[in-house]
Order: sequence, then structure tokens, then C-alpha cells
Amino acid sequence: MKTVLITGANSGIGKATAIELAAKGYQVVLIARNLQKAEAVKNEIISSSGNNNFDFIIGDLLSLAEVRKSAEMFKEKYQKLDVLINNAGVCLPDRRISQDGFEHMFQINHLSHFLLTHLLLDMLKKSGEPRIINVSSAGYKSGKFDPENLQSEKKFGSFSTYCDTKLLNILFTFELARKLNGNRITVNALHPGVVRTNFAGELKGVFGLMNKIFKPFLISPKRGAETSVYLASSEEVKNVTGKYFEKCKAVVPKNDFIDSANQMFLWEKSMQYSGLNV
Repeated sequence: MKTVLITGANSGIGKATAIELAAKGYQVVLIARNLQKAEAVKNEIISSSGNNNFDFIIGDLLSLAEVRKSAEMFKEKYQKLDVLINNAGVCLPDRRISQDGFEHMFQINHLSHFLLTHLLLDMLKKSGEPRIINVSSAGYKSGKFDPENLQSEKKFGSFSTYCDTKLLNILFTFELARKLNGNRITVNALHPGVVRTNFAGELKGVFGLMNKIFKPFLISPKRGAETSVYLASSEEVKNVTGKYFEKCKAVVPKNDFIDSANQMFLWEKSMQYSGLNV
């Protein structure tokens, strides 16, 4: 039985992904911040999929210490990891700083996933067909990479900062794929589509109003999960790595900030911020 670990599976795309993969017979494990929500999701996924092989680990992506603890808990309970889906993401109305000293969107959308991925590489290497999937967004097209504004130190905007972090997902994906070349682990990023979820529920003003107006016309979480499920389970992509996908098809991402220099700079900074280079 293959084991998949998913972040942000309490709701939305992550939950839909968990349900679909459980229905395919995967052992699904999610990292969740809230115990009660995790229990509720567990019952729903088991009921929807008919698969009792579901588990969760309590951990908060706003704490690097908890990310480390979550990784250790996974290693204690499981022999290997077949698929890691870095799905969790937020879009927030104001600039907030975590106890670790990082801007919230930067930490949740990028840095904690960067750390979690590194901590679980040895578990992925034990799989016969290991895969890492980073859920990005077409918002990356509007993202900018400024080495002096990685955490919106100079300029913050709810949507612009979110888009910047989605660009970081792609930069991380491409650099990790390059570094893992020859290790059998595939790494790909994706845009799930414009999905009807609550991830931007805190937004106010123009973006908050637009979110409410257009929400009924957005695609369902189940449809939004299709590319994640495809990358996690399809034989067609078992040897494909370092790509960006939309609607289950590899496409070339278009953003002038996607280059090797920015990928390497982000890598080194992320290594430093996460304490991996100590």
C-alpha cells in the first residue's frame, strides 16, 4: 500500500485530494493544526472513500519546531513515504509575523514546506516510486522575486504577497528537481484552477468583495484536486520531474523571475532560515 502525506487537508483542495487518493487505496496521512477538525475530516474521508487507512498528525506550519516534530512523528509511525503533497496555503489581509520571525504567508506557503520536504527525503528514498507535489497557483504569473523583499519587508499586499509565494513554490520545485537528479524522486508543481474554497476568507476590500461575488462560479474542490491526484497516482508521470502542470498537462511557466540565479538564491536563504545549513 502506498502512503501519501498531505498538508492542508482539513478542507478545500487538500481534503478533496485526500478523499480521491483514499478511494484509490492509498494510506492517507494529513498534517493538521486542529484536532477536532482533523477528527471530523477523518470520519468524512473514511465515509466518502470506504478506506479506513487514514491517519493525521497534529502540527502547525507556523512553527518550524512543530514541522520538525511532525516529521519525526511520521518517521516513528511509517516505514516509507511514497507521495508528499505540499498543499497548504493561505492568503491573508495583513502582514503578520510568526513566533519564528517570518511573515505568515512566506512561512506557511513556502518555508515550512521547504523544511518538511527536506526532513522527509530519507523516507521518500525508501519508496519505489517517490513523488513530491507542490501546489502553486497561476497567481505566480503576477509574482515578483525581490531578494530584499522575500517577506514583504518593503511592500506588502494581500494578493501580491500571495502571488510572490506561489512563484517561490515554482522556484523551489525546479531547484529541488535539479538537486535530486538521479535520486529517483520526482518533483512537480501545479496550478489547481480557480477553486471554490475558503482559503482567502479573511480578505476585505476589493479582493474580498470579488472573492464573494465570483465564488459561486468557481470550480469545485474535487475538480481542483484533479491535477494533484493525477501527479500523485498516474503512471504517465512516474518519471516526470521538474515540471509545472495545469489541467493535468505540463506547461512552461511564464514569469521573467524564473531563472537559475533566483532559484539558487531562494534555496540558500531557505536553508538558512530553516536551520538546515547549521
